[in-house]
Amino acid sequence: MQSVEAKVRWEWISEAWKMFTEQWQNWVVMTLVYIAAFAIPIILLYLFMGAIIASMPAPNSDVQPKFPAFLLLLLPVFYAAILLLSAWLTSGLYRAGFKQLHGGRISVGDLFSGGPYVLRVLGAVLLIGILTFIGIVLCIIPGIIIGGMLFFTIPLIVEGNLGVIDALKTSFETTKKDWLMFTLFAIVLSFLASAGTYACGVGLLATFPLLFLTHAVAYRDCIGIAGARSYAPSFPPPPPNYGAPSMSSYSPPQPPPNYGAPQPPPNYGAPPPPPVYDAPPQPPPPPTRFCTNCGAEVRSISKFCPTCGTNMPE
Repeated sequence: MQSVEAKVRWEWISEAWKMFTEQWQNWVVMTLVYIAAFAIPIILLYLFMGAIIASMPAPNSDVQPKFPAFLLLLLPVFYAAILLLSAWLTSGLYRAGFKQLHGGRISVGDLFSGGPYVLRVLGAVLLIGILTFIGIVLCIIPGIIIGGMLFFTIPLIVEGNLGVIDALKTSFETTKKDWLMFTLFAIVLSFLASAGTYACGVGLLATFPLLFLTHAVAYRDCIGIAGARSYAPSFPPPPPNYGAPSMSSYSPPQPPPNYGAPQPPPNYGAPPPPPVYDAPPQPPPPPTRFCTNCGAEVRSISKFCPTCGTNMPE
């Protein structure tokens, strides 16, 4: 798997919340089962140890109290089992988050689907814990930075099916360019996931799933998941403006009228101009003839030549 240099997007948390509200019933039930899976064995262990301590003789009695030796073996085995249980159920919650991101319908059974990743997730958790402890010893701040740069380690094991070392390296290469923002984001996400404990623990049912859902959304954008859904807000297109002119009827803007220019006053007292009529047709000119004495042109109605005075015959 090729790593990419990613940037933090705070919108991942809002997308994770939308995923939770989409199937909140199943997430609440899985969270309840997850909490009960740890709470019941721990309560039973403390009740058992309390009963043993209560059965021991009082310190002021003649009998010297002895702590049962088998408890020294029971406690390491018990805590090792708790770590395995945590890795198993945590892998299942990550699997459920990625399943929903792929468009699937999750169920309580997905909580127990992390079997193939238990040992690798447990190894990654132990290595991250050791590295974080070393960083905390070195002025605390390096330990916090390590937690941010290894943000994608467990998702890379569960979704990417990588080994522990490859997952650590890929997460480091992915976050190193924006390591400061990933560190801040990891801190905020941890506080957000545990914020429900302050509301009498009931709010944990809504905030705890955000830890796994946000990792899944961030993995989608930074590592890549083929066919993954997006829960980013989509804005509807603006409604059509039926009153606006279309491009076919568009005409360039005309200059505004010059209202400041002086206008000629209307001439109300002037008479209207006389009507113009067509001229009547003129009669054709009378025919002419020529004088027999001098050859001058003479009108046909004339009786004498105006040039020589010769009598013109009819």
